[in-house]
Order: sequence, then structure tokens, then C-alpha cells
Amino acid sequence: MTEKEFELDDPYAFVATRFPVPDAVDQDAVMARCIVEEYALMAMPPEKALRMFASPYFVGTHEIYRRRGESFVREIIRSVYGRKPGELDGYRL
Repeated sequence: MTEKEFELDDPYAFVATRFPVPDAVDQDAVMARCIVEEYALMAMPPEKALRMFASPYFVGTHEIYRRRGESFVREIIRSVYGRKPGELDGYRL
């Protein structure tokens, strides 16, 4: 692999920025859903997606988990992955 020297003004450096969002938009829900959709597209099992949110090693997802709680994250995961076979509104058949 070719390596290049570090440049202070590297145009490919990751830069996070904020932008204004209307008050009615739940930013945590939008971001969490986006991340969970990416995990689903990578064929990550839903249980592992939850662990990614619960782990403090993943700062962005963990901040949502810490701020909104496990049940919030579980609901986002469930809305993306769907119900487990045999599950009906939280009740097992």
C-alpha cells in the first residue's frame, strides 16, 4: 500500500460539521436509523448492532444510546430489521 506524508491541510481529512435542523426533527432518531440501516446493509445481526450502540468504543452510537436509552435503540433496530419470526407486537407465539 502506498503511504503519503501527513499534511496539515489534507483535503481528504474527515471534518465533522453541524448544520441547522428544524426543532421538530428528532436528530437522534434520524442518525440512529441511518446507522442501523448501514449495519443492516452490511448483514450485521441486530444483536450486534445493539452491542455497537452499547459499547463506549463507538462514540457516536454510544452517545445516542446513553442519551436516549436501550429501549429507544431497540425500537430503531426493530423498525429497520423487522420482527423476529414468531413475534407479534412483543408477544411470542
